Amino acid sequence: MQRALSWALSILFHAVAAVALLNSVSLPPLTPEKLMEVNLTQVPEPQPIIPMPAPPPAPEPEAAKECPDVLPAPAPLPMDKTVVLDDAPPPEAPPQPAPEAEPAPPPEPDVIEISPSKTLPPAPDHASEPASEEDLAEDGLPKKIYVRKDGTVHRGAEARFGRAMMGDYFSYSAKEFAGQFRAKDDRIISIIDARNTKYGRFLIYDSKNKTLRRLKQAFGKYVYTIGPSVYADEPVTGSVTFLAKDDRIERFILVTDDDRIAHYPVKVHVREEEVAFEGPTGRIEARFSRPPYDEGHAGVVVVHGPECADPGMVQAFTRTLSMHGLAALTFTPRGCGLETPSLAGSGELAEDTLSAFDFLAAHPSIGADKGGIWGSGPGVPAAIRAAGQASPRFLVCMLTDALDPAAVPDRAALARLDLPVFWLVTGRETAKWRPLIATLENLRDRQKRAFTIVIAPAKTSREVLQAEGGRSSWVEQVADDHASLAVSWINGLK
Repeated sequence: MQRALSWALSILFHAVAAVALLNSVSLPPLTPEKLMEVNLTQVPEPQPIIPMPAPPPAPEPEAAKECPDVLPAPAPLPMDKTVVLDDAPPPEAPPQPAPEAEPAPPPEPDVIEISPSKTLPPAPDHASEPASEEDLAEDGLPKKIYVRKDGTVHRGAEARFGRAMMGDYFSYSAKEFAGQFRAKDDRIISIIDARNTKYGRFLIYDSKNKTLRRLKQAFGKYVYTIGPSVYADEPVTGSVTFLAKDDRIERFILVTDDDRIAHYPVKVHVREEEVAFEGPTGRIEARFSRPPYDEGHAGVVVVHGPECADPGMVQAFTRTLSMHGLAALTFTPRGCGLETPSLAGSGELAEDTLSAFDFLAAHPSIGADKGGIWGSGPGVPAAIRAAGQASPRFLVCMLTDALDPAAVPDRAALARLDLPVFWLVTGRETAKWRPLIATLENLRDRQKRAFTIVIAPAKTSREVLQAEGGRSSWVEQVADDHASLAVSWINGLK
């Protein structure tokens, strides 16, 4: 008991001593620890960053540029000179003898065999009769494919799909294939609808190489082949594949043996419409062609003569004029719509030309101050007579091989032409026009007539000459050279 009491008193004594010592010691107050020292100084404002100037845009490569719809007009021709041009085609290669080919067996009626390695007995109707088991391949399809001459392929579901795409979905008329197409190497390729002429097909005319070919339909409605000459289809030397865009034919792919690369000529979509106007003997049906864009272009009434020319050939010529920025109005000569055509005389043709010019001058897109008359070949005499009465802005007289120099009006009638006249002497027989050229030069130099004379001999290639004989003027006129010359002269008028 005494020991426990001793321990308790000892602990109490030590506790009192510890409290007394703590109260006797004075400690400084505790302050929060310094975390960070910051030396604030004034920083100058940053200078603005000037960006480097952007490099100039790289020029667009020539190959990426699209061909314009209207060709730029060349420099104006001199108004008081006689210009002689050389229109020689490139030299022709000597004809190579064609290799002898084995005679092909006659084709089956209305059916073309495209798989000669396998045979099948002929049947009356391959499209409707089912094939026997021995005539089927392992996959159940016929061993032999038959293509009917209308271009429809029959062979399974894929053939039906192709027929629907090529025959049903696309409904372009074959007339849309015809037109003026411009390639990027400045060559103009014309597709002429000559199906109602002695050619019986579309023609392709290259104004750069002076070549004329017929197109033979190869597959479907859009692929045609080109032969070695106008009337020869074999061996195939090229192909034309028409392409569409925005519900119209836009261009075609041209592949020939003469070129190492393919060309993609773009169609120049001129504006065309069927019109009619009142003539001396009633309504006259006409066709009006205008450049692709804008208004206020110069225009001409084209007089091609009293003969009943094929509308496809005339349309090819007017499209060439409109491609160069010149509107063109053509009409059917009097007497061509009869069962037995009766050619009109020069006086009757001049009367109809006057009516056509009145329609052209009153058209809102042309106007009387921009209207002229274009006489082509046999139409020159009527054009000169009509110009003497209508007083157009200008007159174009295109003298070709199809016109007899004796049919041109005499010196007195030519002296009465008190307006700018462009005399284009072309064809292969330009020597026969020397007396007339001398008369025109005398009227220009002595009586100050505004006559411009251009002599452009047409050295037509041999194949065009053989194809057309002595009258290849229509094919030659489709070339853009004549239209380019006339437009440059018209643009130079003041």
